[in-house]
Amino acid sequence: MLRIYNTLSKRVEEITTLEPGVVRMYTCGPTVYRYAHIGNLRTYLMADWIRRILEHGGYKVIHAKNITDVGHMRQEMLETGGDKVILAALAEGKTPEEIAQFYADTFHRDESKLNILPAHHFPWATDHVQEMIAVIERLFENGYAYQAGDNVYFDVSKFSDYGKLSGNVQAGLMEGVRSEVDPLKRDPRDFTLWKTAEPGREMKWDSPWGEGFPGWHIECSAMSTKYMGEQLDVHTGGVDNIFPHHEDEIAQSEAAFGKPFVRHWVHGQHLLADGVKMAKSAGNEFILDDLEQRGFDPMSFRYLCLTLRYRHRMNFTFSALKAAERALTSLRDRVWEWRNLPLLAKQPEEAEEWKARFTNAVNDDLDLPGGLGLTWATVRSGLPDQAKLSLLLDFDRILGLRLGDVPARYDLPGEIQSTVAERTGLRQQADYQRADELRSVISSHGYIVGDGMSETKVRPKTVMEKLGERWSTVSSSKEVESYLDRTPQLDFSFVVTANNYIDDVKRCAQSILRWSEDHEVELIVVDNGSIDGTSDWLEELQQRDSRVKVIHCDHVLGEGAAKNIGLKQSLGRTIVILDTSVEIEGDTLEPIERWLQDRSIGIVGPWGLKTDDLLHFHEEVQSGDADAMQAYCIAFRRDLLSTVGLMRETFRFYRNLDLDFSFQVRERNNRIVADGTLPMTRHEHRQWNALGEAERDQLSFKNFKRFYKKWGERSDLLVSSGEETHSH
Repeated sequence: MLRIYNTLSKRVEEITTLEPGVVRMYTCGPTVYRYAHIGNLRTYLMADWIRRILEHGGYKVIHAKNITDVGHMRQEMLETGGDKVILAALAEGKTPEEIAQFYADTFHRDESKLNILPAHHFPWATDHVQEMIAVIERLFENGYAYQAGDNVYFDVSKFSDYGKLSGNVQAGLMEGVRSEVDPLKRDPRDFTLWKTAEPGREMKWDSPWGEGFPGWHIECSAMSTKYMGEQLDVHTGGVDNIFPHHEDEIAQSEAAFGKPFVRHWVHGQHLLADGVKMAKSAGNEFILDDLEQRGFDPMSFRYLCLTLRYRHRMNFTFSALKAAERALTSLRDRVWEWRNLPLLAKQPEEAEEWKARFTNAVNDDLDLPGGLGLTWATVRSGLPDQAKLSLLLDFDRILGLRLGDVPARYDLPGEIQSTVAERTGLRQQADYQRADELRSVISSHGYIVGDGMSETKVRPKTVMEKLGERWSTVSSSKEVESYLDRTPQLDFSFVVTANNYIDDVKRCAQSILRWSEDHEVELIVVDNGSIDGTSDWLEELQQRDSRVKVIHCDHVLGEGAAKNIGLKQSLGRTIVILDTSVEIEGDTLEPIERWLQDRSIGIVGPWGLKTDDLLHFHEEVQSGDADAMQAYCIAFRRDLLSTVGLMRETFRFYRNLDLDFSFQVRERNNRIVADGTLPMTRHEHRQWNALGEAERDQLSFKNFKRFYKKWGERSDLLVSSGEETHSH
């Protein structure tokens, strides 16, 4: 039987059920006014593996997964400043119901792509408002609810076990309370059961307490009760649900029905991306479509999640995803290879031992990494290949990698079939040189060639295998070799970071090359996860012009990391960082070189900034010393990096990264000088203009906080402190 960590008891324990042989399992489902990101999907995969293991062990699982739909959409939009996608859909005249259905359909499609078994019940919140009202009425009857103004609240002080799931007690309970506290509440910790509808809200219902909508937490209590009764065996979700959501579920359910609500609470840990918490504001919130757009099979993400225990934080990187896809492809290739073999008359006795070891592993607190390791150990064992295949397909009932879908043979076009047959004949005649030539022909048409005992086996290449033949990619700056300890080999290195907007990239790159013909230069373009054709154009440019070097990133790296890649690969005595919105319109290199002959100068550029208080920076310096230089153009001697270091990679968004780097330079007693005569033009910054106002503010503010935390007390670094009085 499955033994798993119970958040309520704080220990690993065997799952027990109310009804013998039946598991009632509830999973907190998606909020369908946004896409489910891969961190959400990892949690749903955890629930899927729990269900598969239980069903593999002979249990009947009744699984419900709620759909939180448009009932809270307006509230969330107001709190976050608005979601561009939702606002655009509303502007197009789509109803909230249509928007919710779109995201629900996308969620179901994502689960299907990941081979997540569909729940038996997908109750929608707005279809169950009457059930929620009934639970609230019961809470009134039992003395746990009260009305304050137009809202209804749960009285936390009446429920003595509040905090038993999360461990939050007394002041710690305030962590889950929003800053806008209703003054009519009896206790700031009390949570909403029913809320009055604000003006303009479309989704609202009549109730005994007036027109309004249910609180978030009451949804799950009402819907789980309707479909599975007043007590559950297993309830799953992410660790972010523990408090306040699941704590509140326990309180209202047990207060309403007078019995323990859930036997086993199981929570999956966070998924990080590139080492930091995944968030839209950090630019590292990925959805399944993002992985597919980059050529990954969604099942490679399922495989990747198998490699780490559910209670451990998972650091998602595209390098790890590539490795997972390679491993999954290799596993599929074994199945493909063994599918043609004749069946064994009898399975060897050792096969049962392998099954037992696998089952014991996955039942031990969901040790799927151990189960995956045993899968590969089986592949490498001395068992007959037919026995290995049988075990793999049995293990896959739990792993869910769809190994059973791998065919013994793939349908091939007639001309490829003919070439394959010819090659098989050549190998039988021991004409291996000609056979190798035909291997190359078949491969060039997009196929992988494998040699069986008596035949040539051919399968289509995966998308990733095809992409890998186009160009190599990097997933982080750590994967890129640094040349900074090498002797400079050129006069100038231009460093440009490109992320879509191909016309801007073309204009910028072509202007650099046009106005650099009298110098030894290199143009390093860091293709930061472009998906609009920019990557292909840059590859063509690199083929045409030996001065161009392109480094492709397999996803959008943080701005600091992307720029560091270019800096690390630079071989010019002088480095010029240029934004793709900038166009060079004359010789910039001679004046930059003249300025930097003065060793007191660290940075030169056309657009300088000054500040009086380190809070407000003004673009007003076009001549003379500045406090910082805007990142549209920053030029400096390459050897400066040996003293000031590279850019801070915690700056994932570009805004204020230039301030931070400028102060790194100022800290080392280097001047920053503006020369507004440099022949450059700034065009529309389309990356900035594509963001909504709320998103701009949020991203900029987070980066400014990083800057100010480090430099906020360093007014001594400002030009106004009297250190520099130079001008030109």
